[in-house]
Amino acid sequence: MPRCCFLVAFLCLVVVGARSAQAAYADDCNTPNGDSGQCMPFSSCSDIEQQLLKAQKSGQGLSPEYAGYLKNAACGEFNNVGHFCCANNQIQHNSKVMKLFKSSNFTCGTILSQRVSNGYEVQLSSRPWMALLRYQSIGQSRFLCGGTLISNRYILTAAHCVYGLEDQLYEIRLGEHRISTERDCRRQGRKEKCAPPVKDVGIEKFLLHEKYDSRRITNDIALLRLNSSVTFEKHVKPICLPITDKLKQEAESLSNYFVTGWGTTENGSSSDVLLQASVPIQPRSACSRAYRRDVLDTQLCVGGGDLQDSCKGDSGGPLQAPSLYLDEYKVRMVEFGIVSMGVTSCGQISLPGIYTNVAPYVQWITDTMARHGL
Repeated sequence: MPRCCFLVAFLCLVVVGARSAQAAYADDCNTPNGDSGQCMPFSSCSDIEQQLLKAQKSGQGLSPEYAGYLKNAACGEFNNVGHFCCANNQIQHNSKVMKLFKSSNFTCGTILSQRVSNGYEVQLSSRPWMALLRYQSIGQSRFLCGGTLISNRYILTAAHCVYGLEDQLYEIRLGEHRISTERDCRRQGRKEKCAPPVKDVGIEKFLLHEKYDSRRITNDIALLRLNSSVTFEKHVKPICLPITDKLKQEAESLSNYFVTGWGTTENGSSSDVLLQASVPIQPRSACSRAYRRDVLDTQLCVGGGDLQDSCKGDSGGPLQAPSLYLDEYKVRMVEFGIVSMGVTSCGQISLPGIYTNVAPYVQWITDTMARHGL
């Protein structure tokens, strides 16, 4: 029997016979052994996954003792995926999604050029992960938020760009550079080089973080599952995520990031062309003072150095930096943050902005993608 069928069949039997109490995803729990843990899918719990694969490989099944352990550890079923109380030291990024991210066929964060021109305009097709979120409101179609492509079916953005707007948000644009032109081209000597046409893709699912707080703007992260797979091309490619412990630690140690988008400029109008600014990281206390609120470890305080901050309309876009990725010689662009909160007069007052820190949410990202299909 194929691996997936074996595991699904067995886990269905376990969950059906398990205790009736239902926990929510990532709720705190205690394992049958008394260890502190969280309610996680089996692919995110290293010990449980290893035991199941070992049983499948041997063809002898699980011992009665371990089968009983799993029955007592079962804490719910979400989207037809069995969840178990997993000890905190056994929690891993979802193995199904990590297999995709680490595949030799999956290339993310390819940096064609870090240079900018015409002020802060990026080179054509040099940020191929950038996405525009299109909304329909009062008879008008407008781009109001940004996002990033992280796989051929998922866009990463801010929850506040989606919350309460599901009826208005209807499409994602990929591969854009200058919004007003049908074709995006640049002169190279006597020749003109043009990017392929943009891709407009519909949205199949809106996946907001379950603990998003719209009042305090915390857990401000969401995934959009596209209604069809995207073919990667020169102008449409995914960005990398901080999927290793080393990359996660870098989020706190990097001195400068890039923020990219079409949002409101210092003149108060949306930019027609994709722009990029370099922004310095600040201590969280700087944002606490500026906004008179606590800034959590799940947030980053960035910008405010010389008016080059992200602005309204860039919400959901990436805070990114080039970094070594998976092996020592491969430098990729990694998304460390998501534009979350900033001052309305951005670019005019030198105040930092608050960004969702992506690193603590990689677990949620990989589990959500696995739960809703790669």
